[in-house]
Amino acid sequence: MKNSTKNNIIKVSSLELDLNLIDEDPDQPRTEFDPVRLQELSDTIRLRGVKTPISVHPHPKIEGRFILNHGARRFRASLLAKKKTIPAFIDTDYSKVDQIIENLQRDALTPREIADFIGYQYSKGFRNVEISKMIGKSPAFVSQHYLLLNLPKSIAAVFDAGRTQDVIVINSLVNAFKEAPEIVIDWLNNSEQEITRGSVKILRQFIKTEGKQIVETNSEPNTKTPNSKKKENKLYYSTDELLFLLNKFHKKIDSQNQFLAKALDNLTKQERNNLSTLLDKLVNFAKE
Repeated sequence: MKNSTKNNIIKVSSLELDLNLIDEDPDQPRTEFDPVRLQELSDTIRLRGVKTPISVHPHPKIEGRFILNHGARRFRASLLAKKKTIPAFIDTDYSKVDQIIENLQRDALTPREIADFIGYQYSKGFRNVEISKMIGKSPAFVSQHYLLLNLPKSIAAVFDAGRTQDVIVINSLVNAFKEAPEIVIDWLNNSEQEITRGSVKILRQFIKTEGKQIVETNSEPNTKTPNSKKKENKLYYSTDELLFLLNKFHKKIDSQNQFLAKALDNLTKQERNNLSTLLDKLVNFAKE
């Protein structure tokens, strides 16, 4: 009896399924796969095989077939490696929520995939707090990702183009867009503009300053003639330009700031020349 039980355990733990009997879940949350990483995994599987079994459940409509619960990368990489079978275990107690949790724990989902899942749960009537508990994330995490489903066109274009996938940055840009849409659109239209948390923070500070200037201007007597031209302000927030600002105001900020001094000292001669050029631009701009 012991031997029979032992044999059954071995059989279950080493279950091999034919790859041609497995279907991917058409509704699985993960839809994007890096082709380079997939090929790398395929090369490893070709040499070493699949070490971690995938999870499947019986196909509800076709007897003898199975649907993936999780392990889509291993499944696809095995197909690329021309494998015939794959280690698997059958789990009938598996849901779409389990899929999203599995992928979140592996950091295997893109922000868009997470947003799509959250949007689907909202459409089913679940509330923010319920979804957050469902996937083990904070309500803020749910709200930030849900926002991705309804972005202003200019910000959606930046996100879809991959210029930034940082959800915090996108949320901050949306808030900036509500305050000053034209400024944000002009800023995003600069293809060389780095879109980071730091640069967006500076952008929002600029918008805040601009707003104060507008209020102050409107509160003063209007001394301009109807034909007077409005000067156009251009934002410069690339890495070199920010370093230039740091360099210019170094003494005023903190002469003892070792980190800042070290960062500036590490600039190459060409970078120094670039900073000098930017300094000239700023001086000329101030004289206008």
